[in-house]
Amino acid sequence: MPTARSASYSGELFALKAILEQMQADHSDEKGVQAGASSSSFQDALLKANTVLEEILDDLQRRTTRQSRLAKLGWPSKKGDLEGSIAQLERLKTYFILVILNDRSCVLTSLIYCPCLMIEEKTNEKTKTWICAVDFGSMHRKARSLCQPGTGAWFIQGPLRSWIAPEGKCRMLSLEGKSGSGKTVLCSTAIEAVKDAIATRTSSQVIYYYCSFHLTTSQELVYLLGALLVQLSESYPEILDELQESFKRRAIPQPDELVSLLLKFTKPLSELFIVVDAINESRKSAQILDALLTLLESSHNIRIMVTSTTLPPVSNPTINILRLFNGYRNTSSVALRLVLLEKAGGMFRYVQCQIEPLAAQKTGRDVILALDRMPESLHGTYETILCRIPSYDREIARETLLWLSSGYQEITLAELSEAVILTKGDKSIDDDCRLFDPQVILSICQGLIVYDERTTFVALAHSSVKAFLTSDAIKHGPAAYYSLDETEGFTAHLAKVPDVPDPCSDLRSLTKRRKTYPLLKYAAENWASHCSPSWPPGYPLVDAEIDGILSFFDTRHLPGGGNYTSWTQMLLSEAPAEQARRTEPLYYAASYGIIPLVDRLIQSGANVNAAGGRNDATPLIVACFRGQEATVQRLLEAGADPIIQDAAEMCSLEWAVRRQHRGTVEILLSHMRKSMGIGSSDLCWQCRACKY
Repeated sequence: MPTARSASYSGELFALKAILEQMQADHSDEKGVQAGASSSSFQDALLKANTVLEEILDDLQRRTTRQSRLAKLGWPSKKGDLEGSIAQLERLKTYFILVILNDRSCVLTSLIYCPCLMIEEKTNEKTKTWICAVDFGSMHRKARSLCQPGTGAWFIQGPLRSWIAPEGKCRMLSLEGKSGSGKTVLCSTAIEAVKDAIATRTSSQVIYYYCSFHLTTSQELVYLLGALLVQLSESYPEILDELQESFKRRAIPQPDELVSLLLKFTKPLSELFIVVDAINESRKSAQILDALLTLLESSHNIRIMVTSTTLPPVSNPTINILRLFNGYRNTSSVALRLVLLEKAGGMFRYVQCQIEPLAAQKTGRDVILALDRMPESLHGTYETILCRIPSYDREIARETLLWLSSGYQEITLAELSEAVILTKGDKSIDDDCRLFDPQVILSICQGLIVYDERTTFVALAHSSVKAFLTSDAIKHGPAAYYSLDETEGFTAHLAKVPDVPDPCSDLRSLTKRRKTYPLLKYAAENWASHCSPSWPPGYPLVDAEIDGILSFFDTRHLPGGGNYTSWTQMLLSEAPAEQARRTEPLYYAASYGIIPLVDRLIQSGANVNAAGGRNDATPLIVACFRGQEATVQRLLEAGADPIIQDAAEMCSLEWAVRRQHRGTVEILLSHMRKSMGIGSSDLCWQCRACKY
């Protein structure tokens, strides 16, 4: 029987060996959490196992030595000691197995937790992009790249320092200056100065925003407030939790809701500095200023700085209005500086345009001659740049400036390179039509446009470029060929939408199509906006244009769905192709508020209550959501039902109230009053449930 016992002992030893080797492998590969392995009880168990193994080893070594038969007679008495040691090893082995299982359980819990954390982070990022569709960080970096050492020191060390100081009584600083005077660069410098000043202060923070004339979304108050909240959420992630409900319903909160949210999370801070640049470049500058003043008046720890060409009158004693560069003159005896300062009249943009041609001169005499030939004004500078463009590049240059002056959103170089070579009536585009090198646009329009290498967006170099191109001054000068008006921009965007094949079968093929036709996404998202009543003012669609759009809509009846379904699929990229096919033209005509199209479609027998879009909404619901008052009136007259609900279980009136479109609400209430035969006061009483 000793042989059977020996086999049992060997089995226990080999099992323990395997367990220890597994624990060593887990430790070296960092597979386990090793929480159990780092505990003191585990270390004690290891020491105990080591002691027991040493005792067994000593016993075995004694037994293998040559001894007399009499010595071997001691086996029965020693057997009990050995079995006791093996029993201890078995208990230790069980303990080690439990440690491994516990660690593996921790690993499993961690593996389950990590994906949940990743999903939460992804949702937070989507929420940030949704509530703030503007890359304000990129705009700040761009402004900083234009700043030279020492720029704005007079302002930073003077008025700004007083505004930042904790004991300062001025809580709002307004910086005014004419177009091109360097306000944006100075604003970026101020932001960095505030960051440095509050670095050692507890519970102090600075958040900022840039409005831009060439990016429509940056001019919206909700995205301005959203950007401020996104920055504040770095310190208070709970802000994103507060926005989750609205995000899930894809319903952008109203400005007053966002203002309340800002105030809620401002309370824990001792100081919150808000800097907003170029509010004059927003069509809603008055609303932006009102919202900022509401923040200022509602919280004692908020300080606000804004820049603008002009600021509406504000009856508030805490506002310090500084007029930038008024009366500024440099007394340097250097001729170059004197001439530049005299002709610039306080406009950094003018100086910026002269630096490059002056730097290209080879001798001092050439510099003096260049100074004599230097244009007298910024408009004169632009005229000179335009007249230097070779005749064979003029068409591309004009098309480039037209697209950048009339666009609704930022455009990439790849998109722009296709836009400028399309002509009216083009139905397709291939490699023979495309530019050999899109970068040629940047060299042709040098000085008039700027290019962001990181985002690949192209834009006019300054708002003053568009001001000159659309001014009366250019029409009668040598650069008259480049004179632009808004109706041209409308025609360019409406006419240059290339045909594409039938809808894609899946998201992968849709992504491939976008790469093949870079302009397609931009055109799909913007052409209808240029037909809306707000763009351009006083320029209604003519019959030929309406007929062309209706022909485009009719392609939905083709076997594959045609151009129309391909277009709607671009708008509803995350929705299935079937949903794109069943969304009728009246839905989009109502959404964009294109009255002539709405009228023609209703006359042709379109179903005014057909559901479509992402949210299964009727044309009336989407028109109420957008605040298209004239369209709402037309649809109601045509028999649209205001009681129908969408997938979010909200009707037209509820959306109009939520979006605070008061004119739309009045139209709906008036219609309901007439159809229900009840008095105005009764109906208003019923609507107090929705807080109108």
